[in-house]
Amino acid sequence: MDGLCDKDAMKKTMAVVISHESDASRTAKDPSNSIIALTLTRALGRVGVKVVRVHPNLFEDSLSSRYCQAIEVSPDLYQSESDLTYFLIELGSRYPGKKVLIPASDDCSQYIARNAEALCSAYTLLNPSAAAMERVGDKRRQYELATEVGVPIPETYFPENDQELIQIADHLNDFPYIIKPLEAQKWRLSQYANVSGGQKAITVNNRDELIEEYRRISADDSNLMVQEIITGKDEHLITFLGYCSTQQKPLAHCIRSKLRQSPVDFGYCTATVSCHNDVVEKYSRRLLRQSNYTGIVGIEFKFDPHTNDYKLIEINTRPVNTTGIAIGCGVNLPVIAYRDAIGLQQEPVTDWEDGVIWLRLSSDFAAARELRLRGRLTFPEWFKSLRGKRVHAIFAVDDPVPFIRFYARYIWHQLGKLALGRRVRSFPHYTRRLLQRVTTSIF
Repeated sequence: MDGLCDKDAMKKTMAVVISHESDASRTAKDPSNSIIALTLTRALGRVGVKVVRVHPNLFEDSLSSRYCQAIEVSPDLYQSESDLTYFLIELGSRYPGKKVLIPASDDCSQYIARNAEALCSAYTLLNPSAAAMERVGDKRRQYELATEVGVPIPETYFPENDQELIQIADHLNDFPYIIKPLEAQKWRLSQYANVSGGQKAITVNNRDELIEEYRRISADDSNLMVQEIITGKDEHLITFLGYCSTQQKPLAHCIRSKLRQSPVDFGYCTATVSCHNDVVEKYSRRLLRQSNYTGIVGIEFKFDPHTNDYKLIEINTRPVNTTGIAIGCGVNLPVIAYRDAIGLQQEPVTDWEDGVIWLRLSSDFAAARELRLRGRLTFPEWFKSLRGKRVHAIFAVDDPVPFIRFYARYIWHQLGKLALGRRVRSFPHYTRRLLQRVTTSIF
């Protein structure tokens, strides 16, 4: 009976999932695909919650989900925060009932925290508070927090200018190092494409290269850090996925181990598997308690074989791309967080199934191909790593349109590359070959 009442209560509410546009010049010919927004939309829609998507345009594959009941084209976050805030408050007045505002990117999470006072008049905010964001809003503050609570961090430097960078460079001996932004989301914006090359970090192999790259990058983004490279396989990257209520930190959580990423070494997760890790859980709890964190979170660590311990890499203040693995292994973070946000009773969920794989197929195929070229993976090993229970980033039997839209474009793009690279004369032969490769990987 309580379950039926809860479902009825959820159906009377509305989730407003907000995402941003990283490329102001985007057109319908090259739509984006927010895995985070798609995962949130499906998870909440499947339990009967009305989901309204807020996005600056219609060039976004995830908007085609059957669980997206309405689309509201909003002002661009990066053109005018005040216009976006006015738009959201006015939107809230047009829809009846309780409304929960949920970010689908770092950019939107930080925007909500900055404008929480105004947005609270129209929404319940499923987001860290401004005070918590002050503790974890960028990597410098995250590492200061970690140091406070005894969580290990990599060897890291935060040069304020060219002179400080040179002083740091003169004392570094254990090259290579990496240069990273303090706010990772900045390098995902189109205007930083030439800076990052699509990577999360830039590797430098000696003093002169460090100084040269720092000067190049700082011309566009001066908020940088220099960090040691923690050696080891991608499997040593472990992420804590959780939700913190105002009372319990965390109310629900699970842990995953990265299998691959693209670009290789310093890229975005393409395949990951659920696991347990007591050390990562212990460190994550410390960080969440000390920061008085509320909301959905992803905290990444990497095992350092030299110190035999896990070191904090970053704290993500919103649902991450791989939130689907939490759902697949038995910890439905979007629904748990939503229930708590609207005031429903929610018991803690602190155990989950190991061995569940989350897969972003096209990107993982690219990662496997690159690893194969480096002699670090064979295709039989790749296929073997995907055995078992799988959760797909885009594919869903009950919601196929986003998958069809994305992979139709992906296959067409791959065919074009084959035709250009090999000067194909027998087009149907290559069509059959590529389709066989892709469908075998999927199913």
